[in-house]
Order: sequence, then structure tokens, then C-alpha cells
Amino acid sequence: MSPPLPHLARVLRSGGRAVTCDLHPPRGIDMEGFTRSALLLAPYADALFVTESPGARPRVSSLAGCIYLRELGLEPVLQLTCIRSNRVALQSELLSAAAWGIHNLLLLGGDPARLGDLPQAADVRCLDTPGLVAMARGMRDRGRLASGVPFAGSAPFFIGVAVNHHGGREELERLRAKLEAGADFVVTQPVFDAAFFARWWEEARPLLSGRPLLAGVLVLGAPRAARRLAENLPGVDVPEETLRRLENASDPAAEGSVAAAETARALWKLPGLGGLHFMNASTAEGVLSAMEKAGVKRRRRRRKQW
Repeated sequence: MSPPLPHLARVLRSGGRAVTCDLHPPRGIDMEGFTRSALLLAPYADALFVTESPGARPRVSSLAGCIYLRELGLEPVLQLTCIRSNRVALQSELLSAAAWGIHNLLLLGGDPARLGDLPQAADVRCLDTPGLVAMARGMRDRGRLASGVPFAGSAPFFIGVAVNHHGGREELERLRAKLEAGADFVVTQPVFDAAFFARWWEEARPLLSGRPLLAGVLVLGAPRAARRLAENLPGVDVPEETLRRLENASDPAAEGSVAAAETARALWKLPGLGGLHFMNASTAEGVLSAMEKAGVKRRRRRRKQW
């Protein structure tokens, strides 16, 4: 018998609108805060994406975080980046995910080491994102590793990729390559200008051929951290107006939640959108506040899966 589809896949493939959130694993070994954030956000989210070394800084791995979420009965999304691992390590990570029953994937290029606190670290780039997508698809559809060697069991992955809606025609061609390689859904970089995004969506939507797209909504908090993120993180284009809005606010965290909610409400009105993905540059409480202000309703709680 085939394994059941992940909840996220069922929602998106049925034409429903999904709400998902980022979770950042800790930079140490204490998982208490991570667990608390997960339990706070889970009632409002169809799945929780566990980030992999965001900003090229060492953290508990996405896989370890996903295992924690599975033990809590929650639905995780594994992030896997090309830039840190070669083909052997990437396949090992995919096999490990399948062995733990983690089937949602977000496959990314990854942040270069020069952005982090260990700029001397080597970037691998043994494989690009379309190549990684094709590898995961081959494991899912043919039950074989990249070498052609079959493996026991199944890996029913639901494969996601990212797109930068500010990337122009070149970025759309990169997206086309990822889709042709086998991507099942797409997540955008953070949206701040809903009107610009709506025009981009009109152009990009036919390319997806019905595959769902989640629009990214970044919840900002501390002004200094927001400006540092805007200046250093590739693909994140925070308007100066938004940064000044935080800097002039008496409560920047609350203002960040309000701004994110405004964007989310505007995006929710767009026809054909698969849903929203809330990204966290604040706190879990800030993300929850943004979702509530945007009108996100509680999802039905799901029983523990194992």
C-alpha cells in the first residue's frame, strides 16, 4: 500500500489554501524554545518549515528539528540546501528523512558562507537546485538513488522550491527548470509590495500549470535586525519605508506584526494563490500576532501520527 499523502499535499492538491510557518532551530542544544514556538504556531499552520542554517550560521539541523516536530504529532517540512553538501550527503539526508516519515521538502540553493559568522567555510555546490529536485523525484518515483541503485522502502516526497519574485525573466527561467525537474509546489521570497506581486503573479501563474504557490510574508521585529537582514540576505528586498516604519514605532515588534498582517490580507485576495507562508524575523509570538491580525483561523488539530 502507498503511504498516505502529507497533510500539506492534501490541502494544496485539493485546491484549498494552506497556511505555513517557518521555525528556526536553536544555535545550541536546548530545544525547549523551539518546542514552545512549534506548539504556539501549530494550531494555525498546516505545516511548519524547519529552516536549515539560515544566514549561513550553524544551528541544530533541519532534519533534527523535523524529527522533534514528528514526535509532537506535528507536520514538518524539511529544508535541504545544495550549498553545504555533496551528492552523497544530500541523498543520505533524503533517505534519513524518508526513514523518519518526513515527506515534505523545500529544496534550496542555500545562503553562501560569506554571509555567516564562518566566512572561511567552503561552499560545496556539487549540485544545483533543479538537480537536487530531480534526485529527490527519482528516489520517489523510481525508488532508486542517483547511481541507479535501488533502495528498500519508499520515499513519497512532496517537493517544494523557492522563487524570488523580484528576479525578472531570468528567475522565471530558473523556476521553469525547477518545475521541469519535478517540483510539486513553490514558495516565494518575502512579499512587501502586494501590488507588484499581483502583477508578477499574473505573469508567473501560467508557468506553474496548476502547481500551488505559497506567497511569503516576513514578520519583522527589531529595527536593527530588520535592516541587517535587508542589507545582507539575498532575495529579501525590504522597502526603506518599511524599515523606517519600524524605526519610528514605539513598539517595533507590534508594528512588524501589523505590517505583515496588512500584506497577508492583500495577498489572500489574489485568485489562484495556494496560500501564505509566514517567515520569522521576530518572535513566534510576533508571527502568531500577525496571523491573527490577518484573519488566519485555527486549523483542526491532528492526532499524533506515531
